[in-house]
Amino acid sequence: MKLFIRLFMLLLLPFIATSQMFKNADFIAPLDEGYAAVKSNNQWGFIDESGKLIMDFRTDLISNDQVTTEVDLGVASQLYPVMVEERAIIKKQVNGIDYYGFINPTGKIVIEPRFLNVSNFKEGFALALAVSEDVLGENKALGKRVVSYSYDVVLIDSEGTIVKYLCGPFKVSLSKDKLKKAPPIVVKDISENLIAVKTPKGKWEVVGID
Repeated sequence: MKLFIRLFMLLLLPFIATSQMFKNADFIAPLDEGYAAVKSNNQWGFIDESGKLIMDFRTDLISNDQVTTEVDLGVASQLYPVMVEERAIIKKQVNGIDYYGFINPTGKIVIEPRFLNVSNFKEGFALALAVSEDVLGENKALGKRVVSYSYDVVLIDSEGTIVKYLCGPFKVSLSKDKLKKAPPIVVKDISENLIAVKTPKGKWEVVGID
């Protein structure tokens, strides 16, 4: 009798596993690098190759109802969340401004959201827009510092360390009324060691990346 019960349970295991797969999704993205984004109630998570939900649903993953038509490697080009090289882009809003970083497949933040825009990783590196603050003086009447902000196009590694400054700085207003979307990252390859970066003024700069 015990042998029969054990055999029955072994036969039942595939059905139990199947029943644990994710159900009732509003949208499921294609599987890529072993992960697929899943949408439910306007939140996103990730399933693995077995269909198991490996990252719980959250609101900070990146998706767009419509993607940009220009050649933008940043967040505006992402229709749904993707996990590329064990990194997925997230955003955090501070004073009405969106900042971007990355999480790993477990949902742990590995790069704090501090960039104005980022690309997905490729061969261990990603493009990002790093913000800098320049203190110009102090308004004594209001008791406030007078500051200006700018950003550089930089190359970061998988831990978020800036390994190379590519282009900039470019002035930017960190006001929610003026900066309503992320500045684009428009970059194209020229050769194995050269890229071209499009500036906010529409001009191109050639940069070495070796």
